Amino acid sequence: MKIQFLGTAASEGIPNPFCKCKICEETRIQKGKNIRTRSALVIDDVMQIDLAPEFSYQVMRENIDVTKIKDLLFTHTHPDHFNVGDLFSRMVDYGFNITHPLHIHGNDIAINGCLAVLPNYSRERFVFNLAIPYQTFTTSSDYQVTPLLANHAKWEFCYIYLIEKAGKTMLYGHDSGYFPELTWQWLKNSGKKIDLAIFECTYGYKQNDRTNNHMSIETVIAAQQRMSDDGIFHAKTQLITSHHSHSSGFMHDELVEIFTPHKIEVAYDGLTKTL
Repeated sequence: MKIQFLGTAASEGIPNPFCKCKICEETRIQKGKNIRTRSALVIDDVMQIDLAPEFSYQVMRENIDVTKIKDLLFTHTHPDHFNVGDLFSRMVDYGFNITHPLHIHGNDIAINGCLAVLPNYSRERFVFNLAIPYQTFTTSSDYQVTPLLANHAKWEFCYIYLIEKAGKTMLYGHDSGYFPELTWQWLKNSGKKIDLAIFECTYGYKQNDRTNNHMSIETVIAAQQRMSDDGIFHAKTQLITSHHSHSSGFMHDELVEIFTPHKIEVAYDGLTKTL
């Protein structure tokens, strides 16, 4: 698998245009890896997870041909992940020379939200699929995907995704705080070994290793330890953090310094990893 990070920020982006905090002001000066657009990711050039408000800029910046993408997974419908209005540009009479439909997967709110902004859509452009917790499905691009419940919003099923193909397994683990016990038990009892995990780290230090809604630095480290103790991670599992917020209080290099002793990598916009 090739995993390409389009964006690695939490909901405000870094810098937050309405913020004058130290992190945002320093980012405006230093730029580089400190600049973060909202979170999204592309796998093998054919599958995308979430659609950020900066989608058009992200794919232009990374020179990605999004007409090749066959499947789009939504984790939940918060606006930094669910920029569904941009999909209208794929409708008939707006996007041309498109040879296959985009298969969209998500919870019921996500699917209904798509239908609301894509009236009279054509099945040659879109196919909608309701994702059910803990029920594995096969995407049109032949990945095995299992939606697992996250510890995030209370008013909808928010998903993290276990994704498998060609003997490789990755876990896209955000948005979520410390995972619900049902998800921990499913992962442990499945017997699956994860080769790459991506955890969000929205918070900085919280003096609490089991935060709700989002992960803190301590929560990431605690979840890594439980993954190892439960046999979900193996000796060569790669763990990467993403979805970083300016309110964490740390620049990119500072996050790298914090996580390096734990063998955890810090993602940045444009980072590409291969399994």
